[in-house]
Amino acid sequence: MSNTDRVSPHAAIQSDRVAPFFGRKHPRWLTDQRVPWLHWALALVIVAATTRVGLRAVSDPSPWLHLRVGQFLLDGGRFGLPDPWAPYPVRSFVPTEWLPSIVAHLLYSVAGLPAIAWLRCVSMLLLLTVTLWSTRRVSGAVPSLLAAFVAVVAAGEGMTERPQAISFVMLAITVGAWWRTAEDLKPRWWLIPLTWLWAMSHGLWIVGLGLGVVMVASLAIDHRLDRRHAGRLVAIPALGLVAAALTPVGPQLLLTPLTVGANGRDFVGEWQPTSIRDPYAILTLAMLAIVLLGWFRSRAVPPWWQIALAGLSIVSTLAMSRTIAVGAVLAAPLFAQALQQYFRTSVRPATRREVLGWHALVLAAAIVALPLAGAIAQTPVGVPEGLRPQLSAIPAGTVILCEDDKTGWLLWAEPHLSPAIDLRTEIYSHAHLAAYIRAMDAEPGWQGFITSTRSTYALVASSSPIAIALRERLGWHSLGTDSGYILLSAP
Repeated sequence: MSNTDRVSPHAAIQSDRVAPFFGRKHPRWLTDQRVPWLHWALALVIVAATTRVGLRAVSDPSPWLHLRVGQFLLDGGRFGLPDPWAPYPVRSFVPTEWLPSIVAHLLYSVAGLPAIAWLRCVSMLLLLTVTLWSTRRVSGAVPSLLAAFVAVVAAGEGMTERPQAISFVMLAITVGAWWRTAEDLKPRWWLIPLTWLWAMSHGLWIVGLGLGVVMVASLAIDHRLDRRHAGRLVAIPALGLVAAALTPVGPQLLLTPLTVGANGRDFVGEWQPTSIRDPYAILTLAMLAIVLLGWFRSRAVPPWWQIALAGLSIVSTLAMSRTIAVGAVLAAPLFAQALQQYFRTSVRPATRREVLGWHALVLAAAIVALPLAGAIAQTPVGVPEGLRPQLSAIPAGTVILCEDDKTGWLLWAEPHLSPAIDLRTEIYSHAHLAAYIRAMDAEPGWQGFITSTRSTYALVASSSPIAIALRERLGWHSLGTDSGYILLSAP
């Protein structure tokens, strides 16, 4: 519920033109302005549901790595070659997410692991709020609330305890800003400092610049821009690129969107094409299907910038699982517009009272989440905490073969050990990662990786092929098991 203006003719398909598809009947009791308490009841339910979904024990493998990065940088550490943590990288690690990593570590030093769980919850509430800011632009209270909540649920796979969570919030702000620019053709220059801040938080900043370029090109195709207007608008992504190069990481940041994904596409599951059975992808595509059906059944032709937005959403959703959330955020205002066509009520600006009421509701939820996070997230999930004494006893600098999704926790919990690989896949050679995958599957030649990396310990899944091979074929013995993992030592 944020400030908005009436929808311009360019921003929406007129409701009377979609009546053949959406029908003449709709639930007046939900849209009647005389019963605002229903809108607030819906808002309360949505905020409560978002808070509940956002609160959970820390289970993602990545926050441990980011905590370690934040600690390392705050202690004055610097990355380079040789790498300060692992013996086999061939490229320097570029901390593209250093700002949220430092913030997370500072909060962790005060409140421990519950602070990380609370940050995830707050990120989801922020995403809900900024998505509502964009959906309220094109629809009334009820459809905008529903569209924003569905988009947040569809983005849920990406809303983990990582810096990418705040990145999706910045993307939602960027989508709303460019939607407004498509209506009034006014440049939002504040997107440039937002890009600067975004570039210190996560690599998706490049998506925001790409969205700007696509929107300007689409508006030009719609014959809504002269040369002067086009130049002013295209200056926003161009200057955003300059701003990204002026972060503390420097111009090398501009190449990281390419280098980070170079190995990820072959070795990291979330970089693989989206599965047709992924529930988050199904929900996002369902949102887009409703949008497209409304367009196909109506007599109105949507502007090219809306078609481009829908196309970007579809591509993002299907490209890989890690960008499903991008597709959901891009689809949110289009979906709100489609719902508005069904409810067919006037789109009026949110009042100051509504805006303040929403912010108070979200703030209250964030405050309530503090003690709840303390009760839920004291203990991490899925990491072998019970093996800490045995790991601590291993001599410093020892190379250890570790499950890749547990290496972030290993770097954080036992920084004196040197993993054969870790979650920073972009700093390793393709050959090294391929050899690691073969070794973990105990495929022919797996012993060569153990020998070449001088690994004398292994922290692997208890029933994995490599655990069986190390015990039965090389005679490694167990030092303990916990949470489905076994710590092995060479004879």
